[in-house]
Amino acid sequence: MKMLQIVGVHGIRQGKSATTDALSRSWQIPVDEGLADAGHAEAAGPVRLTVPSYQGVYPRTATRYMRLGPDTAGQDRDAPVGEEEEEFILQALAAYAPSALAEEDDSPLAGETLGPGESRLTPRILRRARAVDRVAGKGVTDRLLWLVREAHGYLLQEETGAAVRAEIRAALTATDARMVIAHSLGSVVFYDMLSRGEVAAGADGSPAVTSLITCGSPLSWLAVRKGVHTAGAPLAVPAGVVWTNLYAPYDPVNKFRGLSHLAAGVTDAKVDNGKLNAHDVRRYLDKPAVAERIAKARAL
Repeated sequence: MKMLQIVGVHGIRQGKSATTDALSRSWQIPVDEGLADAGHAEAAGPVRLTVPSYQGVYPRTATRYMRLGPDTAGQDRDAPVGEEEEEFILQALAAYAPSALAEEDDSPLAGETLGPGESRLTPRILRRARAVDRVAGKGVTDRLLWLVREAHGYLLQEETGAAVRAEIRAALTATDARMVIAHSLGSVVFYDMLSRGEVAAGADGSPAVTSLITCGSPLSWLAVRKGVHTAGAPLAVPAGVVWTNLYAPYDPVNKFRGLSHLAAGVTDAKVDNGKLNAHDVRRYLDKPAVAERIAKARAL
């Protein structure tokens, strides 16, 4: 039986050791285990995951909230957030928890008193982050800021976005994969590629990729979507692409819910990733919903 090729699109916090080979192996194991546990291994046949690493083309941001890309000798690790990025972060946090705006402390000294590790953030960000924590739960923004800063780099730095998409296109071309699994910010990247028409077309003119699985997606955030989507319109993928979205109730990145309330044609699958590290990609990949979708992709 011919190998079923799947391309994975990874999310944030990939260190310099996260090469394509290392990422591919780390995704392959839970997928294989999930297929076996769900009884779909025989129907799926041989499956190969290729997860291209884009950490080599992603610029390094010198804060504790993002450690990506190659090391740069002498780079200031404590560089503060710039004005443009500050505004992006503020909008993203507001979109994540709109009700937090009413909780924000607007007194003159609010945000001026810094806690451990907060010296790289601005008072405005600190005020909003603390308000979001009051609404969404203590420590939520510590996890979200990794995502928000990397989303800024992808969405608002065109050269960075183009380089990331080029890595994914190269993997799709090399493998001839018809299925993509995208995790976290990876779902934004691949949705962007589909929206831009950057996914190669099949013989009938529709995208060559016919099956898409997104996991722990932040696409529901308006501040993230605005870079890849028209406000007021439903999220949608091209005709011929079967879209399944996995979400975990304790995953803060997907805002504890799916995408079907915002997207046309998506099938949401609620999964149990536990309460700790619910956003971990490996906790999504071994789920029966992924195994079932892979088995069905083989049958197409």
